[in-house]
Amino acid sequence: MIIRKKITPFILLSPAVIMLLGLMLFPLAWSFFTSLKSMSLFDLMMHSGEFVGFSNYADIFQDSNFWNALKNSLIYVGISVIGQVAFGLLIASILHSKIVKFSGLFRALFLIPWITCSVVAAYSWIYFLDANIGFLPTLSLNFAFLKALGMDRRDWLTNPSIVIFVLSVINIWKGTAFSMLMQSAGFQSIPGSVFEAAKVDGANAIQRFFRITIPILSPFILINLVMTTMITFNIYDMILVITGGGPAHASEVLSLYVYNTGFVNGEIGYAAALSMILFAVNLIATVFYLKYLNPRRGNND
Repeated sequence: MIIRKKITPFILLSPAVIMLLGLMLFPLAWSFFTSLKSMSLFDLMMHSGEFVGFSNYADIFQDSNFWNALKNSLIYVGISVIGQVAFGLLIASILHSKIVKFSGLFRALFLIPWITCSVVAAYSWIYFLDANIGFLPTLSLNFAFLKALGMDRRDWLTNPSIVIFVLSVINIWKGTAFSMLMQSAGFQSIPGSVFEAAKVDGANAIQRFFRITIPILSPFILINLVMTTMITFNIYDMILVITGGGPAHASEVLSLYVYNTGFVNGEIGYAAALSMILFAVNLIATVFYLKYLNPRRGNND
């Protein structure tokens, strides 16, 4: 009877565990095996390809386009994650307070960018920033204060020096609602009596935010950081539609470079090796968050 009680949970969990391992380990193993071969799209369909060992990985570290894509990814992810988490926390804090009435309505409005199809959102920003028909450049011609702020420029999406930063801002706009939802869930877990006690003790709003809200929300913030980082590292749909990675690869992030290498250039083996590098980057970022930003680790220390 005792043995049966111990085994039963494992039996009940085994289908989900097997499915999860199959969905994760099999594609990962297949990608790694493919990365060791020189394989084209035709070879992929014919289940063939020449085994080349780790030469694809050696070529990657000598590939200037890879280093450019990695640099663009770090900029894009860094700005996007910080912006989304910060603005998501700010919006959730405001909506949770008693300052704003109809908070449910505003929360629904903030969700619109997030639930909008990425292709539709991308074309909306193209029409907003386009050099010829863009709403912002056209509007800036009629308002001096916008022109003084430099909003009348027509190279938002064609200037290699700024395009990755513009795309980062667009991604912040698109993904902030996800962070807001996660932080809102965290706010629901904070007892109102905690804030009332802090008010009685004389803590102002800023002190309550940094000394009560942030420490209690830190597990939610950590999960938000991990998930947002992984999502941002791996998505490329809006960049593909808005700039296609241009001009001159200035907005080509690593995930888009994997796509272009595999499905545009037809270098499946090399793209698989790039995808393994992308997986390693995601893993390093996740380990960093869990090791150095984990609030439980700080409490244990």
